[in-house]
Amino acid sequence: MKPLHSYSRAKFLALSPDSQIKTLNKLALALDEVLNDRERLLQLIAQLKDCLEWMDGSAPQNAIQLCLELDSASEPRQLSESLARYKASLGLNLKDTQLVLRQFDGPRPADPRLLSRSRQVLVILDNLRSAFNVGSIFRTAECLGLQAVWLCGVTPVPANPALAKTARGTCEYVDWRHFDATEEAIAQARSEGYQVCALETSPEAVSLYQSAFELPLAILVGNESWGISPGILALCDSIIALPTLGWKNSLNVAVALSVGAYHIVCASQVPA
Repeated sequence: MKPLHSYSRAKFLALSPDSQIKTLNKLALALDEVLNDRERLLQLIAQLKDCLEWMDGSAPQNAIQLCLELDSASEPRQLSESLARYKASLGLNLKDTQLVLRQFDGPRPADPRLLSRSRQVLVILDNLRSAFNVGSIFRTAECLGLQAVWLCGVTPVPANPALAKTARGTCEYVDWRHFDATEEAIAQARSEGYQVCALETSPEAVSLYQSAFELPLAILVGNESWGISPGILALCDSIIALPTLGWKNSLNVAVALSVGAYHIVCASQVPA
């Protein structure tokens, strides 16, 4: 398809009905990428309206409704919600990496006590397979100011494009290492004075909220399907779990790590 800005009325009407619909969809979907660029946003909306007018009564109702909502929208949030409804009408589901995020990144004052605690916590990933999960963990580690993320075995590394997308630019701010085997990472953590705590739904696990944590601490999380192997668990100093009150007995590994790490840094106290 030619660049959208090159379509005149005659060229647009020369397209087949299916191609005209595809052009409308391409224009509408492009709006999400320019919500913070007012000039480009107005240009795309104008093009979309031109195409609808040229269709002279044959335009799809969802596109007509979108333009009506765009006319009444006064801020990016409303535009985004209108576009989400339009995409839903097409049967499209957005991935997290496709969402436009507000950008307020950069240095800010941090509680010295919490920062001191967070710099004594590292994360060990035992053969995670999902690059998206690992990217999410990098984002948590950076937001919380954790010491490092250690990647073991088949766990993807930041060069992975899917990991980088989910991490949202945080990989360059987080120290990381790769170990061929999780046992090597645990041994290295111990040599540096870290206690090793497994986050796992094991019968021996103690609730996160009933545990005291001695820093420095390495939090170990395991494979999305198989968890942490008994042999690796045997190398850990403690095992904790998140209490679940529903039918499912565990959270997504990246979500569980976030809950655990934030509690350990922000809510727990070092034992006297």
